Amino acid sequence: KCTSLARASVGGMASLAAELEALAELRRKNTLSEAQFERAKEAVIGAFDGDAPEADGASDDLPESPGDEDPSPRENLGYFRFWREAFTLLERNPMPIPKDHHVEWREHIAVSKQHDGAALRDVLVGTYETEIVVAALLLGVNWSVYLSVVGDDEHAAARAVNVASSKFWPTVIGFLSVASAFITVGAVYLLLVTIAPISDANLPSFVRSAGGLRCLMMPNVGITSTMISTGFFYMLAAIVPSDGAVVMIVLGVLLFVTMNVMIHCSIIPINVAVNAGLFGAKPAVPRRDLAKTTAAEMDRALRKKALENVRKYGMPIGSPGVASASPAMLEALYGGDEPRAAARRRRRGVLGIKKRVAAVSGAFH
Repeated sequence: KCTSLARASVGGMASLAAELEALAELRRKNTLSEAQFERAKEAVIGAFDGDAPEADGASDDLPESPGDEDPSPRENLGYFRFWREAFTLLERNPMPIPKDHHVEWREHIAVSKQHDGAALRDVLVGTYETEIVVAALLLGVNWSVYLSVVGDDEHAAARAVNVASSKFWPTVIGFLSVASAFITVGAVYLLLVTIAPISDANLPSFVRSAGGLRCLMMPNVGITSTMISTGFFYMLAAIVPSDGAVVMIVLGVLLFVTMNVMIHCSIIPINVAVNAGLFGAKPAVPRRDLAKTTAAEMDRALRKKALENVRKYGMPIGSPGVASASPAMLEALYGGDEPRAAARRRRRGVLGIKKRVAAVSGAFH
């Protein structure tokens, strides 16, 4: 009889250990939150001790499927808290250098597409073809505005280096906007020529290298300086000829306020996309029925994932704008992605040619 009791006790302990191990596995896969895991563990242990909680209390805590929303008490994940904890100082003021023009952004792209060079090429070519179109159009428009706004008085103020005169600044800022757009076109051209002969198998390694990142960053510096100088130039082109009319000053200020609001509206989704690992093939959050999930619930789930990664792996390392992503974060987000069994056939449409034609045509016009 004692032997039977001992065997039953050993069997019960083995069953308890198996259930606890199963719960731990669900926690490692993020199927259960920390609070859910603790409550489920207490329920399992209580069942073996004869102190199991009531059924309806337990059913409210455990999810019905891996995609169900976490019903545990919610952590405060408001936008201001996310802004404070997940943003660097430069990212909180993104007007000079938006997040998508940081080195960190390029590193996440390269590592997330390390097993699919064709997809990486599509991302890079599509991005920089758009930049060359924008830069070429601004080059043509800014040069036309420059010739129409800058006259003899402006040139005289520039020759005399009369910085106190309002006539001095349209000449200088206008030329900077034109020069920046021209440099951006050249930088994008050099980048596209550089990556064109590199095979899909070697493109991720090139983009991940320091030299490759410098090639990718040159157009970003150019397009950022172009947008900022163009905004100032348009404001001066409206204010200076009107001899400082108040209404034109107000409209010029509204131009920059609108630009700032536009950038701030996109900076949180951009930050979430990077820190939550949305570039990778693995789902950043457990799969769920999107038809039954509200936009606010999905937004909170993504912000929670991004904030967890930032707390665990830290901020980018280095100077603002050129700081590198943590290798531990890159490994955690994209290290488990497996190579594709067969490389897909890459079909490049004529969209790229149309973009180039539009850019050249717009610049000439």
